[in-house]
Amino acid sequence: MKTIYRIENEETMHGMWYRLDGTFDPFINRLTEGISKSLPMDFDERYSKGGRKWFSGCDNREQIQSWFSTKDAIELFKNGYRLFAFKSTQFVEEDVQTIFTREGIVEKHEIPLETLWNVQGAKL
Repeated sequence: MKTIYRIENEETMHGMWYRLDGTFDPFINRLTEGISKSLPMDFDERYSKGGRKWFSGCDNREQIQSWFSTKDAIELFKNGYRLFAFKSTQFVEEDVQTIFTREGIVEKHEIPLETLWNVQGAKL
């Protein structure tokens, strides 16, 4: 089992680069800074391995802080995105990310932005 951190829109299940249906729609390009827009997130067959959908996340809090600036986190929050910690039994650790399936999630909870970023004074 592994804890994985991910920012996503829980209502739409839209991540930074793809919609739930796999359509490429890089929301990250709409951010003022979008410090991770250059991460290699092109479509790859591994995201549908075994007939499942695999989602991208970070394997620790420091990594997700390096993916998103404070300004990114605030703008994402204002657009319905939240930071989550997932405990999953189905995951694959890669060089720049950890991918996981929804079926493997055994626990999920939202993490307040101020836990990782200095968002004091920001209108959330």
